[in-house]
Amino acid sequence: MAFWQSQVWRDATTSICRKEESPDELCPCRQAFRLWRLRPRFDVVVTMGPRPSLAYGLLCALLRLPSKQVLTEVFLDEARPAAPLWRMKTALFRWIARRSLGVLTNSSGEVGLMARRFAIPESKLRFVPMYTTIERPAIREENDGSVVSIGRTLRDVDTLLAAARHIPAPIVIVAGARDRMPKDLPANVTVHRELPLEKTHELLAKAAVAVAPLQATERSTGQVFIFEAMAMGKPVVATRSIGTVDYIRDGENGLLVEPGDAQGLAAAVHRLLADPALAARLAAASWRDCQSELNADVHGQRKLKAINSLLNCVQ
Repeated sequence: MAFWQSQVWRDATTSICRKEESPDELCPCRQAFRLWRLRPRFDVVVTMGPRPSLAYGLLCALLRLPSKQVLTEVFLDEARPAAPLWRMKTALFRWIARRSLGVLTNSSGEVGLMARRFAIPESKLRFVPMYTTIERPAIREENDGSVVSIGRTLRDVDTLLAAARHIPAPIVIVAGARDRMPKDLPANVTVHRELPLEKTHELLAKAAVAVAPLQATERSTGQVFIFEAMAMGKPVVATRSIGTVDYIRDGENGLLVEPGDAQGLAAAVHRLLADPALAARLAAASWRDCQSELNADVHGQRKLKAINSLLNCVQ
C-alpha cells in the first residue's frame, strides 16, 4: 500500500513502524499505544484496518483526547441488526467515527453506505481510488489459454463453477485453505489453495483471461487481484459491484457482468477467448490505467489531498 510503496507518501508522513518492521507484526493494541504516544506531535493520525482504528479511537475517547484520526481500510461487513455483538461493534465504530476527522473509502459507493452505517455526514468521507501493488506494470505476452481467478474475500465460486461448464478453456482457481469448494468440480477446473504470492503471479502471467466473480455485497473487494491482472496486461472479466465499477469501464478496459449471472460470465469469458484483438485492446487500456492513474504515487498524492481536505474542514 501507499504507506510503503509510495515515496510521495513516505516523504510526507511518519510511520509508527521501526526499521524493517511491518504493521502486521504489531497487534492492534500495540499500534494504538504507539499512535497515542506520537499523537501530540502531529495534526493527523491515520489508522489502517478495523481493529487498529477501533483500538486507537477508543483509547483516545476513554482518555477524552482529540483523536485527530482519519480511518482507512475499514470495510463494511454484512449488517446483522439482530446480533448483539454486531450492534455493539457498530456502536463503537459510530462513536470513534464521530470523534474522528473523517474516513477514507476505496470505492465511491461506500461513501453513502458508511455515512449511514456510522451515522456521520457524507462530508466526513472521501473516496480515494486504490492502486496496483505491481510496482512495474508490464504487459505479459505469455498465454497458455487458461482462465485464472485468484482471491478469497466474498468470491462467488458457485457462479464461476456454473459458468465453467460453458467455458472452453482450463480454469484455475486459487482459494484459501478454508474456502468452500464442492467435491464434484467441472473437468476443466483446477483448484489451488494458499499459494505463495509469486506462484499466483506466475499463474496470472500465463493466463488468457482474469476473472473476478464477486458476491453482491456492500463491501468493496476484489481490487487487488483485478489491478494485478491489469498491470500484467491481462483482460479482466468481473462482477459489477461496489468494488469494481470505479475501476472497470465496461467495454473499454474490461468487461462487467451482473452478480450471480453464470451465463453472462461464461459469455464474457468466451467473447475474450474467441476475439484476441478485443482482449488485447481491453488489456492494453487497463495497463495504461495502471501506468498513469492506478499507481502508488498517484494514490499517495490523492490520499494526502483527501486528508488535508478533511483537516481543513475542522480548522
